[in-house]
Amino acid sequence: MSSPAPAPRLASLDGLRGGAALIVLLHHALLTMSGFAAVYWGQPFPAYVAPFAYTPLHAVWAGSEAVLVFFVLSGLVLTLPAVRRRALPWVSYYPSRLVRLYLPVLFSVALAVLLARLWPRATDDRYSPWIQMHNEAPTLANALHNSLLLNGTTWLNSPLWSLQWEVLFSLLLPLYVWVTLRWGARHWAVIAGALIALVVLGDVSGVTALRYLPFFGLGSLVAVNLDRLGELSLRFDRSRRSRAAQLALIVAALLLLTFRWWPGNLLPAAVAQANGAVVAVGAVAVVLIAVCLPVAARVLSSRILVAAGTISFSLYLVHEPILVTLAVIAPPDKSWIAPAVGIPLALVAGWLFYVLIERGTHRLARGTAGWLAPRRTGSAQRSHADHR
Repeated sequence: MSSPAPAPRLASLDGLRGGAALIVLLHHALLTMSGFAAVYWGQPFPAYVAPFAYTPLHAVWAGSEAVLVFFVLSGLVLTLPAVRRRALPWVSYYPSRLVRLYLPVLFSVALAVLLARLWPRATDDRYSPWIQMHNEAPTLANALHNSLLLNGTTWLNSPLWSLQWEVLFSLLLPLYVWVTLRWGARHWAVIAGALIALVVLGDVSGVTALRYLPFFGLGSLVAVNLDRLGELSLRFDRSRRSRAAQLALIVAALLLLTFRWWPGNLLPAAVAQANGAVVAVGAVAVVLIAVCLPVAARVLSSRILVAAGTISFSLYLVHEPILVTLAVIAPPDKSWIAPAVGIPLALVAGWLFYVLIERGTHRLARGTAGWLAPRRTGSAQRSHADHR
Protein backbone atom coordinates (compact mmCIF):
# COMPACT_ATOMS: atom_id res chain seq x y z
CA MET A 1 0.00 0.00 0.00
CA SER A 2 1.18 3.52 -0.67
CA SER A 3 -0.54 5.96 1.62
CA PRO A 4 0.54 8.74 3.90
CA ALA A 5 -0.74 6.87 6.91
CA PRO A 6 1.87 5.52 9.35
CA ALA A 7 3.70 2.52 7.92
CA PRO A 8 3.34 0.20 10.97
CA ARG A 9 -0.43 0.70 10.93
CA LEU A 10 -0.71 -0.21 7.26
CA ALA A 11 1.67 -3.14 7.69
CA SER A 12 -0.61 -4.42 10.43
CA LEU A 13 -3.57 -4.28 8.03
CA ASP A 14 -1.56 -6.32 5.51
CA GLY A 15 -0.78 -8.76 8.30
CA LEU A 16 -4.45 -8.91 9.28
CA ARG A 17 -5.32 -9.80 5.69
CA GLY A 18 -2.68 -12.51 5.79
CA GLY A 19 -3.99 -13.88 9.07
CA ALA A 20 -7.54 -13.95 7.73
CA ALA A 21 -6.37 -15.81 4.61
CA LEU A 22 -4.60 -18.42 6.75
CA ILE A 23 -7.77 -18.89 8.83
CA VAL A 24 -9.80 -19.45 5.65
CA LEU A 25 -7.19 -21.99 4.51
CA LEU A 26 -7.36 -23.87 7.82
CA HIS A 27 -11.16 -23.65 7.79
CA HIS A 28 -11.47 -25.39 4.43
CA ALA A 29 -8.69 -27.84 5.25
CA LEU A 30 -10.59 -29.02 8.33
CA LEU A 31 -13.85 -29.21 6.39
CA THR A 32 -12.32 -31.97 4.26
CA MET A 33 -12.63 -34.11 7.42
CA SER A 34 -16.10 -35.47 8.20
CA GLY A 35 -16.00 -34.66 11.91
CA PHE A 36 -15.40 -30.94 11.43
CA ALA A 37 -17.72 -30.63 8.42
CA ALA A 38 -20.56 -32.30 10.32
CA VAL A 39 -20.75 -29.28 12.65
CA TYR A 40 -21.62 -27.00 9.73
CA TRP A 41 -24.18 -29.41 8.27
CA GLY A 42 -25.96 -30.06 11.57
CA GLN A 43 -24.93 -33.71 11.68
CA PRO A 44 -23.63 -35.73 14.66
CA PHE A 45 -19.95 -35.05 15.23
CA PRO A 46 -17.19 -36.57 17.38
CA ALA A 47 -16.67 -35.24 20.89
CA TYR A 48 -13.20 -33.93 20.06
CA VAL A 49 -14.69 -31.44 17.59
CA ALA A 50 -16.94 -29.72 20.15
CA PRO A 51 -14.19 -27.54 21.72
CA PHE A 52 -13.22 -26.29 18.29
CA ALA A 53 -16.82 -25.52 17.37
CA TYR A 54 -18.57 -24.17 20.44
CA THR A 55 -15.82 -22.44 22.41
CA PRO A 56 -13.57 -19.44 21.69
CA LEU A 57 -11.23 -21.88 19.91
CA HIS A 58 -13.55 -21.55 16.93
CA ALA A 59 -11.71 -18.31 16.11
CA VAL A 60 -8.76 -20.40 14.87
CA TRP A 61 -10.79 -21.75 11.92
CA ALA A 62 -13.61 -19.21 11.64
CA GLY A 63 -13.39 -19.00 7.86
CA SER A 64 -16.79 -17.40 7.24
CA GLU A 65 -16.07 -14.70 9.78
CA ALA A 66 -12.60 -14.12 8.33
CA VAL A 67 -14.25 -13.34 4.99
CA LEU A 68 -16.33 -10.64 6.72
CA VAL A 69 -13.07 -9.13 7.97
CA PHE A 70 -11.90 -9.16 4.34
CA PHE A 71 -15.01 -7.19 3.40
CA VAL A 72 -14.33 -4.54 6.05
CA LEU A 73 -10.71 -4.33 4.91
CA SER A 74 -11.78 -3.90 1.28
CA GLY A 75 -14.10 -1.07 2.26
CA LEU A 76 -11.30 0.60 4.17
CA VAL A 77 -8.59 0.19 1.54
CA LEU A 78 -10.66 1.17 -1.50
CA THR A 79 -12.14 4.21 0.24
CA LEU A 80 -8.85 5.43 1.70
CA PRO A 81 -7.43 6.99 -1.51
CA ALA A 82 -10.56 9.14 -1.82
CA VAL A 83 -10.19 10.20 1.80
CA ARG A 84 -6.56 11.18 1.23
CA ARG A 85 -7.05 13.00 -2.06
CA ARG A 86 -10.78 13.81 -1.87
CA ALA A 87 -11.23 12.76 -5.53
CA LEU A 88 -10.63 9.73 -7.73
CA PRO A 89 -10.45 9.40 -11.53
CA TRP A 90 -13.43 7.08 -11.91
CA VAL A 91 -12.99 6.67 -15.67
CA SER A 92 -9.72 4.83 -15.13
CA TYR A 93 -10.68 3.27 -11.80
CA TYR A 94 -13.32 0.92 -13.18
CA PRO A 95 -11.26 -0.78 -15.94
CA SER A 96 -8.21 -1.15 -13.71
CA ARG A 97 -10.24 -2.52 -10.81
CA LEU A 98 -12.05 -5.07 -12.98
CA VAL A 99 -8.75 -6.19 -14.48
CA ARG A 100 -7.37 -6.52 -10.97
CA LEU A 101 -10.25 -8.76 -9.88
CA TYR A 102 -11.33 -10.72 -12.91
CA LEU A 103 -8.07 -11.89 -14.48
CA PRO A 104 -6.89 -13.83 -11.41
CA VAL A 105 -10.41 -15.25 -11.04
CA LEU A 106 -10.33 -16.55 -14.62
CA PHE A 107 -7.04 -18.34 -13.99
CA SER A 108 -8.30 -19.80 -10.71
CA VAL A 109 -11.44 -21.13 -12.43
CA ALA A 110 -9.24 -22.69 -15.11
CA LEU A 111 -7.17 -24.37 -12.39
CA ALA A 112 -10.30 -25.72 -10.69
CA VAL A 113 -11.64 -27.09 -13.99
CA LEU A 114 -8.29 -28.71 -14.81
CA LEU A 115 -8.01 -30.44 -11.44
CA ALA A 116 -11.64 -31.55 -11.50
CA ARG A 117 -11.16 -33.08 -14.95
CA LEU A 118 -7.95 -34.85 -13.99
CA TRP A 119 -9.45 -36.17 -10.76
CA PRO A 120 -13.27 -36.27 -11.05
CA ARG A 121 -15.08 -35.30 -7.88
CA ALA A 122 -17.24 -38.42 -7.72
CA THR A 123 -17.91 -38.92 -4.00
CA ASP A 124 -20.33 -40.74 -1.70
CA ASP A 125 -21.38 -40.59 1.94
CA ARG A 126 -17.99 -41.87 3.10
CA TYR A 127 -16.58 -38.43 2.39
CA SER A 128 -17.00 -35.20 4.31
CA PRO A 129 -20.36 -33.46 3.64
CA TRP A 130 -18.35 -30.47 2.44
CA ILE A 131 -16.48 -32.59 -0.11
CA GLN A 132 -19.74 -34.15 -1.29
CA MET A 133 -21.06 -30.66 -2.12
CA HIS A 134 -18.26 -30.30 -4.70
CA ASN A 135 -19.56 -33.21 -6.77
CA GLU A 136 -20.44 -31.25 -9.90
CA ALA A 137 -19.40 -31.45 -13.53
CA PRO A 138 -16.53 -29.11 -14.55
CA THR A 139 -18.25 -28.07 -17.77
CA LEU A 140 -17.49 -25.01 -19.87
CA ALA A 141 -20.89 -23.54 -19.00
CA ASN A 142 -20.17 -24.05 -15.30
CA ALA A 143 -16.75 -22.42 -15.67
CA LEU A 144 -18.25 -19.40 -17.46
CA HIS A 145 -20.94 -19.06 -14.81
CA ASN A 146 -18.34 -18.97 -12.04
CA SER A 147 -16.11 -16.57 -13.96
CA LEU A 148 -18.84 -13.93 -14.30
CA LEU A 149 -19.28 -13.78 -10.50
CA LEU A 150 -22.28 -11.42 -10.53
CA ASN A 151 -24.77 -14.24 -11.20
CA GLY A 152 -23.52 -16.18 -8.21
CA THR A 153 -21.07 -19.07 -8.10
CA THR A 154 -21.13 -22.81 -7.56
CA TRP A 155 -19.02 -25.37 -5.74
CA LEU A 156 -16.45 -25.53 -8.54
CA ASN A 157 -14.31 -23.13 -6.48
CA SER A 158 -16.63 -22.07 -3.71
CA PRO A 159 -14.55 -19.23 -2.17
CA LEU A 160 -15.45 -17.24 -5.29
CA TRP A 161 -18.84 -16.54 -3.67
CA SER A 162 -17.26 -13.62 -1.81
CA LEU A 163 -15.87 -12.11 -5.03
CA GLN A 164 -19.44 -11.46 -6.17
CA TRP A 165 -19.77 -8.94 -3.33
CA GLU A 166 -16.27 -7.57 -3.88
CA VAL A 167 -17.21 -6.79 -7.49
CA LEU A 168 -20.55 -5.25 -6.55
CA PHE A 169 -18.88 -3.09 -3.92
CA SER A 170 -16.25 -2.04 -6.43
CA LEU A 171 -18.98 -0.97 -8.86
CA LEU A 172 -20.83 0.90 -6.11
CA LEU A 173 -17.70 2.51 -4.65
CA PRO A 174 -18.63 6.08 -5.71
CA LEU A 175 -21.81 5.82 -3.61
CA TYR A 176 -19.90 4.52 -0.58
CA VAL A 177 -17.28 7.25 -0.97
CA TRP A 178 -19.88 10.00 -1.34
CA VAL A 179 -21.76 8.96 1.79
CA THR A 180 -18.70 8.47 3.96
CA LEU A 181 -16.94 11.67 2.85
CA ARG A 182 -20.08 13.69 3.35
CA TRP A 183 -21.30 12.32 6.69
CA GLY A 184 -18.86 9.62 7.86
CA ALA A 185 -16.70 11.78 10.11
CA ARG A 186 -19.49 13.54 12.02
CA HIS A 187 -22.26 10.96 11.96
CA TRP A 188 -20.30 7.73 11.94
CA ALA A 189 -22.32 6.24 14.82
CA VAL A 190 -25.64 6.78 13.03
CA ILE A 191 -24.33 5.37 9.76
CA ALA A 192 -22.70 2.40 11.49
CA GLY A 193 -25.94 1.66 13.34
CA ALA A 194 -27.91 1.78 10.09
CA LEU A 195 -25.43 -0.53 8.34
CA ILE A 196 -25.51 -3.05 11.18
CA ALA A 197 -29.32 -2.93 11.13
CA LEU A 198 -29.17 -3.79 7.42
CA VAL A 199 -26.99 -6.81 8.23
CA VAL A 200 -29.63 -8.06 10.67
CA LEU A 201 -32.37 -7.39 8.12
CA GLY A 202 -30.42 -9.40 5.58
CA ASP A 203 -30.11 -12.32 8.00
CA VAL A 204 -33.81 -12.25 8.83
CA SER A 205 -35.07 -11.75 5.27
CA GLY A 206 -32.50 -13.92 3.52
CA VAL A 207 -31.47 -11.07 1.19
CA THR A 208 -27.77 -11.77 0.81
CA ALA A 209 -26.92 -8.31 -0.54
CA LEU A 210 -28.11 -6.79 2.74
CA ARG A 211 -26.21 -9.43 4.65
CA TYR A 212 -22.82 -8.64 3.11
CA LEU A 213 -22.61 -5.24 1.39
CA PRO A 214 -22.94 -3.24 4.66
CA PHE A 215 -19.60 -4.67 5.81
CA PHE A 216 -17.85 -2.72 3.06
CA GLY A 217 -19.62 0.42 4.27
CA LEU A 218 -18.33 -0.20 7.78
CA GLY A 219 -14.83 -0.38 6.33
CA SER A 220 -15.41 2.91 4.53
CA LEU A 221 -16.35 4.49 7.86
CA VAL A 222 -13.09 3.26 9.33
CA ALA A 223 -11.21 4.81 6.40
CA VAL A 224 -12.70 8.27 6.83
CA ASN A 225 -11.84 8.20 10.55
CA LEU A 226 -8.53 6.37 10.21
CA ASP A 227 -6.23 9.22 11.29
CA ARG A 228 -8.16 9.81 14.49
CA LEU A 229 -8.32 6.09 15.19
CA GLY A 230 -4.57 5.76 14.70
CA GLU A 231 -4.01 8.37 17.38
CA LEU A 232 -5.63 6.05 19.93
CA SER A 233 -2.52 3.89 19.86
CA LEU A 234 -0.67 6.72 21.66
CA ARG A 235 -2.82 6.08 24.73
CA PHE A 236 -1.21 2.69 25.29
CA ASP A 237 2.22 2.25 26.77
CA ARG A 238 4.47 -0.75 27.41
CA SER A 239 3.33 -1.32 30.99
CA ARG A 240 2.02 -4.69 32.10
CA ARG A 241 -1.41 -3.21 32.77
CA SER A 242 -1.57 -1.72 29.27
CA ARG A 243 -0.59 -5.01 27.64
CA ALA A 244 -3.20 -6.86 29.70
CA ALA A 245 -5.87 -4.37 28.63
CA GLN A 246 -4.89 -4.76 24.97
CA LEU A 247 -5.02 -8.56 25.20
CA ALA A 248 -8.45 -8.34 26.82
CA LEU A 249 -9.68 -6.16 23.95
CA ILE A 250 -8.30 -8.63 21.40
CA VAL A 251 -10.05 -11.55 23.08
CA ALA A 252 -13.30 -9.57 23.29
CA ALA A 253 -13.16 -8.73 19.57
CA LEU A 254 -12.61 -12.39 18.64
CA LEU A 255 -15.51 -13.44 20.86
CA LEU A 256 -17.76 -10.92 19.16
CA LEU A 257 -16.62 -12.06 15.72
CA THR A 258 -17.41 -15.71 16.49
CA PHE A 259 -20.52 -14.94 18.55
CA ARG A 260 -22.76 -17.13 16.38
CA TRP A 261 -20.87 -20.17 17.63
CA TRP A 262 -20.36 -19.19 21.25
CA PRO A 263 -22.31 -18.03 23.14
CA GLY A 264 -24.79 -17.07 20.40
CA ASN A 265 -25.66 -20.73 19.78
CA LEU A 266 -27.13 -20.85 23.30
CA LEU A 267 -29.68 -18.12 22.58
CA PRO A 268 -33.30 -18.77 21.51
CA ALA A 269 -33.75 -18.97 17.75
CA ALA A 270 -35.74 -15.72 17.60
CA VAL A 271 -32.98 -13.82 19.39
CA ALA A 272 -30.19 -15.59 17.51
CA GLN A 273 -31.40 -13.98 14.27
CA ALA A 274 -29.80 -10.77 15.51
CA ASN A 275 -26.40 -12.43 15.90
CA GLY A 276 -25.31 -10.71 12.71
CA ALA A 277 -25.20 -7.39 14.54
CA VAL A 278 -22.73 -8.76 17.07
CA VAL A 279 -20.61 -10.40 14.37
CA ALA A 280 -20.53 -7.13 12.40
CA VAL A 281 -19.30 -5.27 15.47
CA GLY A 282 -16.68 -7.98 15.94
CA ALA A 283 -15.44 -7.72 12.35
CA VAL A 284 -15.00 -3.96 12.70
CA ALA A 285 -13.43 -4.38 16.13
CA VAL A 286 -10.81 -6.76 14.71
CA VAL A 287 -9.83 -4.17 12.08
CA LEU A 288 -9.77 -1.39 14.67
CA ILE A 289 -7.53 -3.47 16.90
CA ALA A 290 -5.06 -3.84 14.03
CA VAL A 291 -5.06 -0.05 13.71
CA CYS A 292 -5.19 1.05 17.34
CA LEU A 293 -3.48 -1.49 19.58
CA PRO A 294 0.34 -1.54 19.55
CA VAL A 295 0.48 -5.18 20.72
CA ALA A 296 -1.69 -6.31 17.81
CA ALA A 297 0.11 -4.06 15.34
CA ARG A 298 3.48 -5.56 16.27
CA VAL A 299 2.23 -9.13 15.86
CA LEU A 300 0.38 -8.41 12.63
CA SER A 301 3.37 -6.55 11.20
CA SER A 302 5.53 -9.66 11.46
CA ARG A 303 7.20 -10.80 8.27
CA ILE A 304 5.25 -14.05 8.10
CA LEU A 305 1.82 -12.43 8.33
CA VAL A 306 2.71 -9.55 6.02
CA ALA A 307 4.05 -12.08 3.49
CA ALA A 308 0.81 -14.06 3.84
CA GLY A 309 -1.05 -10.79 3.26
CA THR A 310 0.92 -10.20 0.07
CA ILE A 311 -0.22 -13.50 -1.43
CA SER A 312 -3.60 -13.60 0.35
CA PHE A 313 -5.71 -13.03 -2.77
CA SER A 314 -3.83 -15.71 -4.70
CA LEU A 315 -3.99 -18.11 -1.77
CA TYR A 316 -7.70 -17.48 -1.45
CA LEU A 317 -8.26 -18.28 -5.13
CA VAL A 318 -6.28 -21.52 -5.41
CA HIS A 319 -6.39 -23.28 -2.05
CA GLU A 320 -9.80 -24.92 -2.26
CA PRO A 321 -9.41 -26.80 -5.59
CA ILE A 322 -6.16 -28.23 -4.20
CA LEU A 323 -7.73 -29.35 -0.93
CA VAL A 324 -10.76 -30.87 -2.63
CA THR A 325 -8.61 -32.72 -5.15
CA LEU A 326 -6.44 -34.20 -2.41
CA ALA A 327 -9.55 -35.23 -0.46
CA VAL A 328 -10.91 -37.01 -3.53
CA ILE A 329 -7.62 -38.77 -4.23
CA ALA A 330 -7.07 -39.91 -0.65
CA PRO A 331 -9.02 -42.88 0.76
CA PRO A 332 -12.10 -41.68 2.69
CA ASP A 333 -10.84 -43.30 5.90
CA LYS A 334 -7.64 -41.25 5.66
CA SER A 335 -9.20 -37.80 5.38
CA TRP A 336 -6.34 -36.30 7.40
CA ILE A 337 -4.17 -36.51 4.26
CA ALA A 338 -5.92 -33.56 2.59
CA PRO A 339 -5.18 -31.00 5.33
CA ALA A 340 -1.74 -32.43 6.15
CA VAL A 341 -0.56 -32.26 2.53
CA GLY A 342 -2.93 -29.59 1.27
CA ILE A 343 -2.04 -26.75 3.62
CA PRO A 344 1.68 -26.55 2.71
CA LEU A 345 0.90 -27.31 -0.94
CA ALA A 346 -1.70 -24.52 -1.06
CA LEU A 347 0.78 -22.06 0.44
CA VAL A 348 3.33 -22.90 -2.26
CA ALA A 349 0.66 -22.74 -4.97
CA GLY A 350 -0.56 -19.40 -3.63
CA TRP A 351 2.94 -17.97 -3.83
CA LEU A 352 3.43 -19.31 -7.37
CA PHE A 353 0.05 -17.95 -8.44
CA TYR A 354 1.01 -14.56 -7.04
CA VAL A 355 4.36 -14.54 -8.84
CA LEU A 356 3.09 -15.89 -12.15
CA ILE A 357 -0.44 -14.45 -12.36
CA GLU A 358 -1.45 -11.88 -9.77
CA ARG A 359 1.67 -9.74 -9.91
CA GLY A 360 1.24 -9.46 -13.67
CA THR A 361 -2.37 -8.35 -13.23
CA HIS A 362 -1.10 -5.66 -10.85
CA ARG A 363 1.10 -4.29 -13.60
CA LEU A 364 -1.66 -4.55 -16.17
CA ALA A 365 -4.14 -2.80 -13.86
CA ARG A 366 -1.65 0.01 -13.20
CA GLY A 367 -0.94 0.30 -16.90
CA THR A 368 -4.64 0.43 -17.69
CA ALA A 369 -5.16 3.14 -15.07
CA GLY A 370 -2.18 5.15 -16.28
CA TRP A 371 -3.30 4.94 -19.90
CA LEU A 372 -6.86 6.08 -19.16
CA ALA A 373 -6.20 8.60 -16.41
CA PRO A 374 -5.16 12.21 -17.13
CA ARG A 375 -1.42 12.74 -16.78
CA ARG A 376 -1.77 14.83 -13.64
CA THR A 377 -3.56 11.99 -11.80
CA GLY A 378 -1.54 9.10 -13.15
CA SER A 379 0.59 8.61 -10.04
CA ALA A 380 -2.45 8.76 -7.78
CA GLN A 381 -4.28 6.17 -9.87
CA ARG A 382 -1.29 3.85 -9.83
CA SER A 383 -1.48 3.90 -6.06
CA HIS A 384 -5.20 3.21 -6.13
CA ALA A 385 -4.82 0.27 -8.53
CA ASP A 386 -2.66 -1.55 -5.98
CA HIS A 387 -5.42 -1.63 -3.38
CA ARG A 388 -7.64 -4.65 -3.15
